[in-house]
Amino acid sequence: MSAISAPKATTPSTPRLSNGKLDLDPATRQACFAGETSLLTAREFALLQALLARPGAIMSRSELERQIYGWNEEVESNAIEFLIHTIRRKLGATAIRNVRGVGWMVDRPL
Repeated sequence: MSAISAPKATTPSTPRLSNGKLDLDPATRQACFAGETSLLTAREFALLQALLARPGAIMSRSELERQIYGWNEEVESNAIEFLIHTIRRKLGATAIRNVRGVGWMVDRPL
């Protein structure tokens, strides 16, 4: 008697996001910046993913909150700043640029 295995379900892989300096891998939820690779939390990953989807564009706190948190979730006033702080600790201070009084951004691709 031979065993019949069910076909494996394949899910399309989400492409890596990169601007030449910062590389984000959705399959492993890892980010690499200046040779430093770190595993990110789900929210850290979502924030970097939002910024890398629009490199060179400044994203405000409210734009990032809308993309990262659900409509019914309460968001602490410093939640975005805290996430950016933890990402910078993991990857380096220059991974995300602050545009004072406006928002944050990652550089355009090289």
